[in-house]
Parts: sequence; structure tokens; C-alpha cells
Amino acid sequence: MAVSRRLASATRAITNRGEVPRFIGEIPSFKAPNGKLSFDSIPALECAIYLEWSPRVALIEFEPEWFEFPETEDLPAVRCLPDFRATLDTGEFRMIEAKSSRERLSPKAVTQLEIIRQHFARRGIEYDIVYRSELKKNGFIDTISLLRRFGRLSFPPDALARALTRLNSGKSADLETWVGQARQVRVPLSVLHHLLYHQRLPLIYRKVLHPEIRHWRE
Repeated sequence: MAVSRRLASATRAITNRGEVPRFIGEIPSFKAPNGKLSFDSIPALECAIYLEWSPRVALIEFEPEWFEFPETEDLPAVRCLPDFRATLDTGEFRMIEAKSSRERLSPKAVTQLEIIRQHFARRGIEYDIVYRSELKKNGFIDTISLLRRFGRLSFPPDALARALTRLNSGKSADLETWVGQARQVRVPLSVLHHLLYHQRLPLIYRKVLHPEIRHWRE
């Protein structure tokens, strides 16, 4: 992850001005047009990691364009800049907004997001809110972040096939259990993590703990 004071999306300059703490930077991504994705907050960063992991998403663009919605009979005019445009493997796309949690949104913000959603719906465009609090449940986004760098590696197809044959018992397991099984059947952990990231093995998500304190897990 690269952090810079001079970042820009397709629509604006990104700065550290705003509510503190403020986090900006870039991450490499095979699904970004130029090979990297900018982010302007921790929710946006983790949303980008989630979208990159999703097998249905083929292309991710950060803040690609402003949208101007005129007033209608039942909706006020609004101008918005969604965090991401995610193009699916079907060619369809949806707009994504990254937020910390539902509970932290003010009533005014909830109303504004609903107005935006209805405007997009009238154009036949999906508008989704991705909450960091939801991504954090059961250690999901932390696990994906941990496995991500292995998911970017390349392995010979026959090596992956051999590893799947040795590992695939048809049962779901958490990360620690998979690591134990991989060691027993002599599958490299880098290969295991690659397969888990790409959902080639059934993974049960649990809170990720530092290796030195895992034995205290109940």
C-alpha cells in the first residue's frame, strides 16, 4: 500500500483535509484501469479490498464521475460522487458507497443516501452501501486482507490441482485448521492461501488473531 499527499481520482484531487483521522493512499489492483486504486478513508480502502476479492467484479474505478440528478415530482435534485463504480463480469455495473456503519450515519445522511439510491434506481443502476462494520464481522475483511497478497501470486495449474487433491475433503474449515491440514499433507502455505483467497476451498471466517496469542482463543 502506498501513501501519498498528492493523489487524484478521475474527478478530484484527494487531500488529508477533513474529519480526523483521515487516511489516503493507493493499493495495487489487477481490476483497476491503471493497475492501482486510490482511497480516501479506511472504509473506502476495505471496500476496495472487498470488491477486488469478489469474483463477480471485473473492473473497479474509484470516484469515476459526478452524477447530477434533476428534481422530480417526488425527489429533490442531488449531485453526488459515489466512491466506486464496479463493473461485473456480465458487463453490468453498480455504484458503490463506502461507509463506516449504519449507526454512525446521521438521519440527514440516511435520507440523502436513500434519495440518491432512488435516483439511480430510476436509471436502472444499482446503488449499494458497503459498511465497514459489516465487512469486519467474523474477521472477514481482515482474513481477506491477510490472504490478498497470496491471491496475487501465480502458480502452475498442475501445482494448484495437486494441492486441491491433497486438501479437498469437502468440508469447510477456518484458516487455522486449513493451515494445519496443509502442513500435514505438505502443501506450501503460499499455495493454500492462494486457493483460499480465490475461494477454491471452503473457508469459515473467524476473527484473525496474532499467531502468538492464537492458543488463547476459546
